[in-house]
Amino acid sequence: MLRKTKSSVSSIPLNCVDKCLLTLDSVNEPMLIHVVMNLEGEIGHLKLNQAILSAQKAHPVMRTILRSRNFRLFREIQEDLGKGVLSVPDQAQLRDTDHESYVSSWMNQPLNIKKEFPVRALLLRKNERECLLVFTFHHSAADGLRALLFVRKVIETYNNEPARNCESEGNIRVNRKGDELLEFAHSQRSKVKHYYRKMISSLFHRFVIAALPSPTRIFHDKSGKSKELRFCFKIISPKEFEQIQSKARSAGVELNQIFLAACYRAVEKWNGMHGKASNRIRIMAPVNISPKGFRCVVSNQAAWFSLPTTPRDRADAAELLRKVRADTIDETLNRIAFSLVYFFYFCSRFPLCVMKGMCRFLIITRTYVDTILFTNIGFIWPKLGSEEPAVSSIGNAKILNVTGSAPVVTPMGLSIAAGTYNRNLNLSLTYRPALFSEEKARMFLDLYVDEIENYEVGV
Repeated sequence: MLRKTKSSVSSIPLNCVDKCLLTLDSVNEPMLIHVVMNLEGEIGHLKLNQAILSAQKAHPVMRTILRSRNFRLFREIQEDLGKGVLSVPDQAQLRDTDHESYVSSWMNQPLNIKKEFPVRALLLRKNERECLLVFTFHHSAADGLRALLFVRKVIETYNNEPARNCESEGNIRVNRKGDELLEFAHSQRSKVKHYYRKMISSLFHRFVIAALPSPTRIFHDKSGKSKELRFCFKIISPKEFEQIQSKARSAGVELNQIFLAACYRAVEKWNGMHGKASNRIRIMAPVNISPKGFRCVVSNQAAWFSLPTTPRDRADAAELLRKVRADTIDETLNRIAFSLVYFFYFCSRFPLCVMKGMCRFLIITRTYVDTILFTNIGFIWPKLGSEEPAVSSIGNAKILNVTGSAPVVTPMGLSIAAGTYNRNLNLSLTYRPALFSEEKARMFLDLYVDEIENYEVGV
């Protein structure tokens, strides 16, 4: 059997966002994202394992091990996939175990991408009718949208469905030179007047002018140091969700803008309930910046906005919504999210040890870390022109629900992720139990949902 020589081993470079997320993870800020699916019906674990292996072959980054050579990090593609990344716990061992605790513990297991692939999966039967399928991804290898792309490939393979037309092959990044995100950022110059001046101005404002006072922190009732994460979920029914959509249409705003405005008010109300004043609240909101030709490639293709508001901005709900709408439109038209790509690329040129020092500085000073992260992955696998899901089953098992969770860095303490599947709006709160009790975390999520459902748009 032929073996590849060391020089012919296929590799995938890290882009600037990959490197920064990897560095955060290396300073004990776990960068894991999860996709959780509730299933009704039987699913064959052997066939599922083969489908995951097939998806890994289609998306090479999901079968790589992190390597270092000449102070340069890269992902080495592995031809031997072993037994696979799927775990199926023995039902006899789970008989006296709380399923929720087991899943939470499994999701908190570290993912060492120097020794294992940046993806793993868990299939757990809850009862005779329902089971859970959980995928965990290392965020340095995939963002939320691309994680869903991988999961969809698994499902389509399991269902023996023909491959969807895609604008690029999954191996477009193999042995590639250059950073695709930096190149895409450069391509925006012709679309924005005074582009580079706006990039520099945005960074100067972000890291100098807007640095002080530091963003408001969300009140928490504990002060531990553990990095463990826990999760709580909330589902807004199709009827209630339609009312929110109708409200957005009547006000001429996007759903995401209502979600963001409600998040500002939820943080302010929460702090007020606990006797804490809220000054500048700054929300980190990821933005999809997919370069053309990379939209079907599993990787990180996201930057983010960091939009601040003051107490005066938040005094009136309708005015706050108008401000959020105006700010998001302005940032989108001027491609402001790309300014962070330039910043990440600048940071990524330093050795890993220097990048670690920079990350520790950001976490310790807390000044540049936003109040909270809110991400909305939108409609999950929708049919063309419909809010119905294009993917609704795995074999004979019906997909009841799909939710995701985002990472949490220490100064924030919690994050919120939203996604819409089968007309249900799914919200997940990821939190540090070292900072928030389960009761407080659920109370905060309930408060946020109440803000969304009862937001006064002021038409």
